[in-house]
Amino acid sequence: MSFVLSKTSIALLLVMAIVSRVSFGAVYKVGDDAGWSIPNAQSVNYNAWAEAIDFHVGDILSFEYNSLFHSVLEVSRDAYESCNTQSPMKSYTTGKDSITLESSDPRYFICGAPGHCQMGMKLEIRTNGAGNSPNVPTRPMLQLSPYSSPGWNPWLESSAWQLPLATKL
Repeated sequence: MSFVLSKTSIALLLVMAIVSRVSFGAVYKVGDDAGWSIPNAQSVNYNAWAEAIDFHVGDILSFEYNSLFHSVLEVSRDAYESCNTQSPMKSYTTGKDSITLESSDPRYFICGAPGHCQMGMKLEIRTNGAGNSPNVPTRPMLQLSPYSSPGWNPWLESSAWQLPLATKL
């Protein structure tokens, strides 16, 4: 039995091959249960928290905080060290901000409220190279047929070739 591929089938296979390489990074809630707030003796030290995590390109920082009292400013190293809130590179104010680590460059975050950075609301993130976070497995977004036995060839069994439209993640 022969199986003839149309241009549409070939295009679909190429798209699925590309999409199956997509992976997702880990999501880290900054400060864990404490979230993004003024640290005290019983709460989080943000830099100690970050040093305990092996961040990778593609990982996501989730800042959760009360937006009436706090914000997140991404700043330069100098502004981070001096707690200067005057010229942030980026400003986040929703109370639920997600920031993707897109490169291995260090990132610096401080709270924009007066005095909060000086009280410890500052975070330096060091990202380890490119690639997928080892904390999250790479998952294909689409899956082909459930046939996985060695030697199975979908080109020879056209009735076995089934493509779901999408798989919910």
